[in-house]
Order: sequence, then C-alpha cells, then structure tokens
Amino acid sequence: MTDEPSASRRIQREQILAKATLLMGNDNIDPEVFARQRCWLDERGAPTKEGLEMLRALSDQQGTRSVFRPF
Repeated sequence: MTDEPSASRRIQREQILAKATLLMGNDNIDPEVFARQRCWLDERGAPTKEGLEMLRALSDQQGTRSVFRPF
C-alpha cells in the first residue's frame, strides 16, 4: 500500500487551497495554514470531511444574490 494520495484527493486539496486563498482576504498567512486552522486539511495536508463538505456547499451555489434597499 502506498502513501501517495490519489489524483482526486490531490485535486480536492488544490480546490480547498484555492477557496482558502479567496476567503482569507489580505491576511499574511499561508493558505494551507488557513485551511488547517478551519479543519479543511488534516496535519498531513489531506482533505478532511469538513473540507469536502465546504467544497460541496460552495459548488452547490448557483450564483450570488445581492439586495439593495434604498435608505
């Protein structure tokens, strides 16, 4: 048995890191550290259940909606 992650796990990891980069704003922090702090990646850098749930939730979005209300 090998410790090499599967291609799908590598893709999921890259997707998690991409989302982390978008969500962290201007913080001077490594996206991997940001993702680990939120339990999206484990200590080895592999996607966690929480990370996969976050990807599913964001992929389910059809678009964004904004509401503008006059004052």
